[in-house]
Amino acid sequence: MLYLTDDLGLLPFFLPFGIIGFYRYLWYFIKVAAWLVYRPRLPKANPTYTGEKDVTIIVPTIDAGEEFKIAARSWLACKPKEIIIITETKMRGPLQDLANEVDPARIKVLTVPKANKRLQMVEGINACTTEIIVFSDDDAIWKPTMLDYILACFEDLKMGGVGTSQTVHAVDPKGRQTLWEILAGFRLTSRNIEIAASTHIDGGICCLSGRTAAYRTLILKDPAFQYCFTNDLWLGKYPLNSGDDKFLTRWMVSHGWNTYAHIYLLIHLLCWAGLILVGVFASLQEKRAGPTNPPLPAWNIAISYIIWLLLTRFIKLIPHFLKRPQDIWVLPAWLVFNYYFAIMKIYALFTLHEVGWGTRAGVGTELAANIGKEVPEDHVKIEMTAVHSEREEEQRNENPFYSIADQQVSQMGVDGSFAPPTSHHHQQQQQPLL
Repeated sequence: MLYLTDDLGLLPFFLPFGIIGFYRYLWYFIKVAAWLVYRPRLPKANPTYTGEKDVTIIVPTIDAGEEFKIAARSWLACKPKEIIIITETKMRGPLQDLANEVDPARIKVLTVPKANKRLQMVEGINACTTEIIVFSDDDAIWKPTMLDYILACFEDLKMGGVGTSQTVHAVDPKGRQTLWEILAGFRLTSRNIEIAASTHIDGGICCLSGRTAAYRTLILKDPAFQYCFTNDLWLGKYPLNSGDDKFLTRWMVSHGWNTYAHIYLLIHLLCWAGLILVGVFASLQEKRAGPTNPPLPAWNIAISYIIWLLLTRFIKLIPHFLKRPQDIWVLPAWLVFNYYFAIMKIYALFTLHEVGWGTRAGVGTELAANIGKEVPEDHVKIEMTAVHSEREEEQRNENPFYSIADQQVSQMGVDGSFAPPTSHHHQQQQQPLL
């Protein structure tokens, strides 16, 4: 290839692309290797946390349907202490009816004045009485052992948030999936590999997906967190409500908490991937250019490149094809979809001021903290004020040098002037008056 390119005088043009390609494929193989050696954390025989005592599932929603009952039954099979559904006031009746059909004793329905996911999440957080919170979408279906594996990660006392692997569940009762459902499944499988690799390499993760993620309650009940979470602005003026999972992930990292992606893999994937690579190398060695084998024509090179692209994508989708080998025909469409998705990212770059939910008209266009101001009693603000009062009382009892200035600084965060301070109060000993 370099020989042909040099003949055309285009080597200076193509060489940078070759370097970029080498860098990308180098990291690609590093990620594949990390994914293959990744092993999930397993539950202990005597765990510190159990679902029955330590887990509350919080589900912010506005339009749950029949799929909610299927999902709710799967959550209950994991034996959490409680499930809290948070919706807008006008949807309380339909959601309460669904909850009553499933398990009214363990499913509680709360409301906020207007649909806003972050405000709904804060309402659920403040109603939680357990040490671990798991956020879930209203259509996320769990395996019966999922909570056990999530809680195993919290044996690490510095663990703040835990993400999960995800797959697509067919809407069709017979299990048939549409082209779009298969492409969505491909994307989730690819993401599972990405986050498993990054978790194994350095413990990091780009985003703890909001579809299902667990956090320590004490982190989310911090008034500083709740203030920043409900007053999140892009460029200082555009309300950010749809990126709640990104915000939570950033908060964990910036405040020194560990994160973890819990992905369950099949061990024999390594054998299958190895057999594929052996076959590729054997095919490459069958015929080589020489006196009787001239260099490949352009069309042959193009086809070889397309096959290479398909092969690299195929390796990342092996877990999907193990479960659904019949989806192999969608692989070329997946290649095209990746380029389409790249164009979507460029479009998103130039429309960062559009901060609403694309699938829910009118939802997410208003700052979460401002919604509470429309009603006489702001539940979130009341809760924050109560927490501040309790902390001030504790500080007065424990610290004899707690000053009026300290009290004023602490109160400034409650009225929204700025985020509540997180630094320690000064405790300089005062000299006694003579």
